[in-house]
Amino acid sequence: MRKALVSVISAIALVVTGLGATISIQQPATGADLPWMNTDLSPQERTELLLDAMTLDQKLEQIFNKPVYNEDLDDGVDGNGKGCDFTQIGRHIEGIPELAIPDFRMANGGTGIRGGDCLPEPTATALPAQISSAATFDRALTKQWGGVLDLELRAWAHQVLWGPVLNLIRTPYGGRNNEFFSEDPYLTGVLASRIIEGIQARKVSQATAKHFVANDSEFQFERWTAAIRVPSRAMHELYLLPFEMAVKNADVASVMCAYGYVNFSYNCDSKPLLQQTLRQDWGFDGYVFSDRRAQQSTVPSILAGTDVEVDEQPEWYQPDLVKAAIRNGEITEANIDDMLRERYIKMFEYGDFDDPATSFGWDQLKDELAQGGPHAQVAKNAAAESLVLLRNERKQLPLNAGAIDSVALIGPKWFAGEATLPPRSGDRTRNISVNAPYEVTPREGLLNTLRKLGAEDATVTYNNGNNIGNAVDLAERSDVTILMVGDVARETWDKNSNYQDENPGGNVSGANKEVPDLDLPTVQGTNQQQLIPRVLDAVPNTVMVLKTQGQVNMPWIDKVRTLVEAWYPGQEDGNVVADALFGVTNFSGKLPVTFGRTDREAAYESQEQYPGYQEDTGVPGGIGRDPIPGAPQRVVRYTEGLKMGYRWYQATGTKPLFPFGYGQSYTTFDYSKLDVDKIRDDQRRTSGLRVSYTVTNTGDVTGQEASQVYLRLPREARENFNRLVGFDKVQLTPGESKRVSVVLNAGAANHPFSYFRPEDPDDLRRWADGEWTTPKGDFDVYVGRSSESLPLKATVGIGDIATEPPGPPSTKSPSKIKKPTVTPKRVTPQVRARIKFEVVSGGQPATGKVQVKRRGAVVGRDTLNRRGIAKVQIRKLQAGKQKVRLVYLGSEVSERASRNLVIRVRNRR
Repeated sequence: MRKALVSVISAIALVVTGLGATISIQQPATGADLPWMNTDLSPQERTELLLDAMTLDQKLEQIFNKPVYNEDLDDGVDGNGKGCDFTQIGRHIEGIPELAIPDFRMANGGTGIRGGDCLPEPTATALPAQISSAATFDRALTKQWGGVLDLELRAWAHQVLWGPVLNLIRTPYGGRNNEFFSEDPYLTGVLASRIIEGIQARKVSQATAKHFVANDSEFQFERWTAAIRVPSRAMHELYLLPFEMAVKNADVASVMCAYGYVNFSYNCDSKPLLQQTLRQDWGFDGYVFSDRRAQQSTVPSILAGTDVEVDEQPEWYQPDLVKAAIRNGEITEANIDDMLRERYIKMFEYGDFDDPATSFGWDQLKDELAQGGPHAQVAKNAAAESLVLLRNERKQLPLNAGAIDSVALIGPKWFAGEATLPPRSGDRTRNISVNAPYEVTPREGLLNTLRKLGAEDATVTYNNGNNIGNAVDLAERSDVTILMVGDVARETWDKNSNYQDENPGGNVSGANKEVPDLDLPTVQGTNQQQLIPRVLDAVPNTVMVLKTQGQVNMPWIDKVRTLVEAWYPGQEDGNVVADALFGVTNFSGKLPVTFGRTDREAAYESQEQYPGYQEDTGVPGGIGRDPIPGAPQRVVRYTEGLKMGYRWYQATGTKPLFPFGYGQSYTTFDYSKLDVDKIRDDQRRTSGLRVSYTVTNTGDVTGQEASQVYLRLPREARENFNRLVGFDKVQLTPGESKRVSVVLNAGAANHPFSYFRPEDPDDLRRWADGEWTTPKGDFDVYVGRSSESLPLKATVGIGDIATEPPGPPSTKSPSKIKKPTVTPKRVTPQVRARIKFEVVSGGQPATGKVQVKRRGAVVGRDTLNRRGIAKVQIRKLQAGKQKVRLVYLGSEVSERASRNLVIRVRNRR
């Protein structure tokens, strides 16, 4: 049966015709012997039938990653560059054919499909760096990004994409900052959720939010063992917030627990993180992977809720170790069922049992991958909208093609001689991540644009800058000089320009010799630190293009008149940058990170904050993938608390080089007519604010403006800085005005009006205990073009605030929840209760989804069957009388409904 892949979209949208038609699907056996293959049953019902049929040995083979040979995907010829040859770092849970459990394959990604269960890796769209997606401030485009990942993941016959990365850019040193979105949790949460929605929209591919949590730097091979101390408020309001938004807004299928000993517990062992916060408070109903080798235990990891161990071979979830823990009474087989249940439910929901992927489908995506195809167009649009114009002092840009006969293109090969793709871990002599179907070099792009604009005879001469004198000579005799420079980023390594001298082998044994810094490195024989000032001195009008993952040291900044941040633009690099420089497109990107002036300020002002000190903590640390007994542990303390990124600059009154949210255009925009209106619920309580304002294009060319809404909480919250709570990107022709309206919902997952109040702020072991609180007093609303340019302001007192959003008057049929029953009859803290109830609407069985909530957190979900009946298995409850709330979410024709239910949970005897 042919499946539609995505909807047809317009000029910048994703267009795909179909993939499923020719993918060979091996239909599993069905019948009475495999009752869980009955598609009339709910995913929950099918899962319980499957678990009941499995032996303990079968279950224990399903809780770890173990690379195996993919016989169904290979062509049978080893090492011929085709099919799916074995890789020791493959990502694979072997299926059980007799139970119709399919092979379960995972791939890395975010900026393109790579690092999966097969070699060779596929040809896939090389999207820009993830930080580029945040620089677009564009929700729709970001969802299309996710759609590309979905289709290409499925074409590679994999089910799960390990991405996106939701960690925050806390310091500019982080080796993987290009894989992150932003320093701001709201911007990260919104755009990561949109990518997740795009990945999961067809209910075929599953996304994984990673790395959960506070995996913000690499620490030169110590991120595996380092201790991280994060104050409770900062943990909830900053570092957890994007993950909370991904769970609540995008229903992400899985989460990956990170390395690091965070607040006195390894993440994959942490009940406060994986049970109390993720499942109980947020209502997460998916499953949890460990990061590769992030797990440090057997029983604590099982009890915390790490469902799948990821490594080359199982270390902690070896069947013999788990069986021993069961024999010793430390865990029960029911704990193993819990580990499998969430994953199997998702696998049933996403069709993995009914349509297992057993062959490649890349032949069906040739047109999509080709230059000019819909996937290539998404990559091009994303890169184009991410470019940030930082300086254009003499209006040298856009360049006039008609007045140019010669262009000097200067810079290292990685940045000026080839398309700059997001990098990956491993060999620091290579700078490639995804195997792109094609790449447009900067020279090719410049020539393409010049020809497009009629400059047929103009020349573009490339010089890699190894010989600085030759490069300067070329610049002096050319009409225009374009200088492209960049940084080198890698997983497991933080930024260091001197790695060739300090650790020439680039391996773990030399990691302790490397000192992180923000200077631009010498790359492929090009000394960028010497090249840049020499070229700028010779040709002051040089157009300088940065290809970095954010802030770098710029001692030459006062010499620069024209400066562009291009990030790592991906396969369309040359065309995208050239079109912007010549005005074929207009700059519309905004900085998702602050560019500071020095290499020691904000959250990296002191060594205690970054990279920390090696201390004798009683917990082993060390450089490498496993703790070394007796080795000191690196301890990093987030002493800045909430004052991270632009918040620190506002709180301290420090002026950054380029602020968060900043970006110029070839036109100008004016802000006016701010109105802030309260939104009321049925009880006349304030449930949110509607912030409305007018944006006008006051220049001469069409442009896009990403306007931003910030909020400052009352004094009670003790926050002497603003927080981003909304944004909207609009396109305007010259002289055109548009009224923009941004709704701030008090019940939203980002808690715009609230702060987290910990029960004991001084006890980091109790970081998870506390509640979100809305302070009394006046809220200041700011609107503008960046965190430091906010021309509109209003002050509003909210008073009592509702936690649920308002809704319009209903014309739907009233609904009612009937006949709730609980099984088993004797519920204990060791047993997950099952609640069955019926929902009727207008006298007929209702349709739609239901939830069971406890203290506001979702503890169970289901979809009503054709008889309007729900069967919900909920999280384990503590002993005593426990009140839960049954919630029917309504439908297009049926009103919401809810009903309380008290469950008596007895102590186990």
